[in-house]
Amino acid sequence: MKRTGEKALSIISVVLNVLGVGILILTLLGSKMLMNDPMFQTELENSFYGSGLTDADITLGVDYMNNLLQFISSIGWIFVLLGVVAIILAIVGAVKVNSNAKLAGILFIIACVLSGIISLSGILLLIAAIMCFARKPKTPNTETIVQRDENGYIIE
Repeated sequence: MKRTGEKALSIISVVLNVLGVGILILTLLGSKMLMNDPMFQTELENSFYGSGLTDADITLGVDYMNNLLQFISSIGWIFVLLGVVAIILAIVGAVKVNSNAKLAGILFIIACVLSGIISLSGILLLIAAIMCFARKPKTPNTETIVQRDENGYIIE
C-alpha cells in the first residue's frame, strides 16, 4: 500500500520545523549579541532614567531585564532541542511509513507533541499519524469458486 499522503505531510512538517528552529536559533543568537552590547545596556539605563527612578531602582531594573533575557534565552535553547528531536523523529517516521505504519504513526505523534500540537507542523504530523493508523491495506478477495452441476448442486 502506498502511503504517499503520510510521507508528503511529514516532509512538509519537517520543512516547517527546520524553518522554525532556524529562525529561533537566529533570534536567540541575536538576543545574546544584544545582551552583550554595551550600547544596549546604556540605552536600557537611559530609558530607566527618564522614568524618574532612583539609581538603586535603575540598577535593579537593569539587572532584572538582563536576568529575564537570560532566562528567555535558556528556555529558547530547550525549544531548539525539542524541535531538533521532533525533526529527527519525523524523518525516521517518513522513512519507516511504508514498512511499518504503526511505528511511523507513533513517531509522528511523539514528534507532534514535541513540535507543538497547535503549530502547523504539529497538526500535519497528527494528521499523518491518524492516516497511518486508520488506513488499512486492502485484503484480497478470497472468494472460492463454486462449481455447480446441471441441477445447480455444488460439486465438491
